[in-house]
Amino acid sequence: MKKSIAALSFLVMSSMMLGVMPAPAFAGQNANKSAKGEMKQGGKEAKNAGKSLGTDVKKGHVAQGGKDFGKHTGNAAKHTAKGTAKGTKTAAKKTANATEGAAKTTGNAAKTAGKATGNAAKKTGKTVKKAVTP
Repeated sequence: MKKSIAALSFLVMSSMMLGVMPAPAFAGQNANKSAKGEMKQGGKEAKNAGKSLGTDVKKGHVAQGGKDFGKHTGNAAKHTAKGTAKGTKTAAKKTANATEGAAKTTGNAAKTAGKATGNAAKKTGKTVKKAVTP
């Protein structure tokens, strides 16, 4: 009797420990890190929307089909919007970097041209001074 109670309590305690364990670290991470991945997932969800609607209507469950269709369509829109946001953000960063690079190049060119103009003016000034002085 004592053995069976001990075995039962051990079984209950071990099952409780397994139920209380935290979820793995990778369980909550988003697998779609790129805009392309998000867009792909949006397309898959749209495909699932049509499939679920067709299957449910075929079985005669029109209301359930509409519900599933709406859920999948919402998920498809969510993924597509995330992909658009990620793509836009990347494009904006690249445009900003290109603009910044062009501005630096233009600034350096203007600086060089200014120095050249200043040097030419100095030479002209010296030449004029020599010509004027007796």
